[in-house]
Amino acid sequence: MYGNENLNIEIQNKLIEELTLSNSELKLINSFAKDILESNTIQDILNTILKKFEFHNSYKYCSIYLLDDSKNNLILEEPPFFVKNKKSISITQQNNLLAIVANTGKHKIIGDLTKDIGSHNKTNNYNSQIVIPMLNKVNEVVGVFDFKHPEKNYFKKNHLDTLSTIASLIAAKIIQTKDVEKIKKYQKQLEDYVHVVSHDLKSPLRSINALISWIKEDNQDNFNETTLTNINLIDDILLQMENLIASILNYTKIDYEKSKKVDVDLNLLIHDIKKVVYIPQNISLKIPNKLPILYSEKTKIFQIFQNLISNAVKYNDKEKGEIVITFIETNSHYQFSVKDNGIGINEKYHNKIFEIFQSLETTKNSFGIGLSIVKKQVNWFHGEIWLESKENIGSTFFFTIKKEEQKNKKQLQ
Repeated sequence: MYGNENLNIEIQNKLIEELTLSNSELKLINSFAKDILESNTIQDILNTILKKFEFHNSYKYCSIYLLDDSKNNLILEEPPFFVKNKKSISITQQNNLLAIVANTGKHKIIGDLTKDIGSHNKTNNYNSQIVIPMLNKVNEVVGVFDFKHPEKNYFKKNHLDTLSTIASLIAAKIIQTKDVEKIKKYQKQLEDYVHVVSHDLKSPLRSINALISWIKEDNQDNFNETTLTNINLIDDILLQMENLIASILNYTKIDYEKSKKVDVDLNLLIHDIKKVVYIPQNISLKIPNKLPILYSEKTKIFQIFQNLISNAVKYNDKEKGEIVITFIETNSHYQFSVKDNGIGINEKYHNKIFEIFQSLETTKNSFGIGLSIVKKQVNWFHGEIWLESKENIGSTFFFTIKKEEQKNKKQLQ
C-alpha cells in the first residue's frame, strides 16, 4: 500500500517537473519572439540571441554561425560583429558536424563528446552537443546553432523542440531584415544617383537660361515679335524642366526621408499653404469645421494638402470656383476630403492619375507627379486615397491618416 502511494507521489512529482520545464521553455520562446520582432538589424538580432542565452543554464554555451552570401561558408558571429576576418567553416567539410547540419538541414545531438571522433571543437570542458539548423519557410538553411554542455547526455527532446522553434523564428527574421537592409542600400544608392543626375541636369539648364538672357539683352532692338515669343517659350520650357527635376527628386525621397514629429495644427497649415499656392480671387477656399491637430511630420502633411489644393485651383474652369476641405474621425483614422467644382475627371482615369508621369492635361505646369507624390505620402501614414468625380461638375479627393501615432503620443503624456 505504502509502495503504491510512493509511486503515485513519484509520478505526480515527475508530471509537475515536466509541466514546469515545459512552461519554462514556452516562456523562453515567447520572450525570444517578442525581442526578435523588435530587432531592426542583423546585429540587433545576434545581440538579442547571445544575451538571452548567456543567462540560461541550459543554453549559455552557445555559438551562432550564419551562411555567407556565397552559401559556401559558415561564419562565426560574435561581438564585435563588424570584424571582417571572422572564423569560418566550409560546408564542404564532410567530417565537421556544423557543416553536416548546414548541408542536410537536420539537427544532430551528441550525448558523449569524448567518444565522438567527428565532433566539432571537442574539448574536455564539454561533454554534450546539439547543433540546430536555422531554417526559413522553404527549409533553406540560413545558419546553425551550436550548443554544448558540461554534462553528458544533457540535451533532450524538450531542448530540441525549443531550439528548433527559436531557430525558425530567427531564420525568418534574419531573411526579412536582410531584405530590408538591401532595400535601404538600394534606396541610398538611388538617392545618391538622383542627386548627381539632378545636379548634372540643372547645371546645363541654368547655363542655357543665362545664355538666353544675354542674347535677349544684346538684341532687344533686333528681334521681332515672333522671335521674342519663341525665346520666352524657351525660358518657360527651361523652368518646366527644372521644376520637373525637383519634383522627381522629391518623389524618390519620400520613402526614406523622415522629419521630426510635431503638433501640426491643420488650420494654420492651410493658412500657410494659401501663402504658397496662388488662389485667384474668383476661387474661394472654405473650411466649414475646424480641422484637427495632428502629431505628425509637418512637411509630408503640407505636401499632401498643397498638391491637392494646387490641383483644385489649376483645373477649375468655373466663373465662381470653390474648394471645400472637410474631415471626419473614425476609430482608426482621420478622413479628409478636398472638394472642388472644377473640370472633373472621367471615371476611367480615376486610378491612372495616381501613377507617376500620368497627366491628363498637357499644360506647361503639369508633369503627372503631384498626385503620385500625394499617394506615396498617404501610404507613408498607413492611409488610403481615392476620389469621386464627374466631368464638368467637379472632384472630391478623399484620403485617410492612421490615428495610431496620435494614440501613442497620448500614452506617453
